[in-house]
Amino acid sequence: MAGGQDMFDAVVMADESKKMKVLEALIGMIQKFPYDDPTYDKLHEDLDRIRGKFKQLCSLLNVQPDFKIGAEGSGLSF
Repeated sequence: MAGGQDMFDAVVMADESKKMKVLEALIGMIQKFPYDDPTYDKLHEDLDRIRGKFKQLCSLLNVQPDFKIGAEGSGLSF
């Protein structure tokens, strides 16, 4: 049964590797984004790519992002 465990471990490691690659790509996209240039001609394209990568990461992590902001504010409390 050790062969089955080895295969399971390989699948888990491959899955974790994919998650890390997507996370690293998202971080890189965010770091390269020109925050201080409002005339950047690919602003919407890059934001769409970042949004897509974020959705991909959430899907891989089985996380449902919920950023709804109501009339009462951001919903954060301290």
